[in-house]
Amino acid sequence: MPSLDPVISPTIANQKAKKVVPGIEPGLLESESRVITITLHNLVVKGTNIFLTGGSGFIGSVVIPTAIARNYIVHALSRTPATDEKIQVDAVVHLATAYEFGKTASYDDVIPVDIAALDAIADGVAGTETSVVTTSGTLVVAADPRGEETDESAAEDPEPLNTRVKVEKYGLSLVETRGVKVMSVRLAPYVYGRGGSGVRRWMELAKMVGSVICVDGGVNRTTTVHVDDAAELYLKAAERGRAGEVYNASRDTKVTAKEIFGAVAEIMGVEVTDMDFETVKDRFGVVLARFLNVENRASGAKARTELGWEIKGQGILKEIREGSYRQVAEELRK
Repeated sequence: MPSLDPVISPTIANQKAKKVVPGIEPGLLESESRVITITLHNLVVKGTNIFLTGGSGFIGSVVIPTAIARNYIVHALSRTPATDEKIQVDAVVHLATAYEFGKTASYDDVIPVDIAALDAIADGVAGTETSVVTTSGTLVVAADPRGEETDESAAEDPEPLNTRVKVEKYGLSLVETRGVKVMSVRLAPYVYGRGGSGVRRWMELAKMVGSVICVDGGVNRTTTVHVDDAAELYLKAAERGRAGEVYNASRDTKVTAKEIFGAVAEIMGVEVTDMDFETVKDRFGVVLARFLNVENRASGAKARTELGWEIKGQGILKEIREGSYRQVAEELRK
């Protein structure tokens, strides 16, 4: 029998508009972007369907084959009206943001855009059992003063690196205000693997300046997770997550910045240059200085216990020295 199930119907208009969804053309100004409207239709489509924003990004490009391998039918935002389709979805994985590290001055500048994206998604799935998994980061939480691990209930950092937690809170509020089954995955500062993300950026920087920068001895510990494991967590959350909950994507919390930068320097054949915080802030800006210096130990125990999430990817240091980044190093030396 037909049932009222959520159907994503992306209607794209090449015109100025107030509501936009980031992820189609990252970084575009609001007036230059396209409009996505999400509606409900009384249709039945066979299979388990998942709708994905940010599918061309580092994590999204791994979520897609992971989902397909688990027999999901994957749909993503389209760029042209010719490829639009009505999609009955069982889950939405929302990875996209209008913020671009190193290009957007402040996350505050894109908060209205990112909230508009959540509103558009909510318009399509409100009052249904469709899971909506949003994205944030473990850096929204303050470090434990005793140096212990933190969990999802820990206090927010009063001076966070960015204010994406405001969008996370708004998304979670849709559980009560719109009847949307929203949950959030908080990504580790270092999502690594497949030769991409932040590790690759440090390698490219090492090639440019001839060294790897470390702040105040690099004794700060950080949270890491392999991109394959992060992709798996999004699907676990979509399948088993509870409305209003937050899940840390965390493999390890004991690796120090010094160890990571030392491994990068090793495969790039350069030295590690240690600088004090103020020098890095003056030369490269406060955001980068704080990122390199921040202590972040976010436990992934909740996701493992509640969702049955399993860690399979190798650790970050081994991945750098023996895994996908060796090929990156060879390419950068050419």
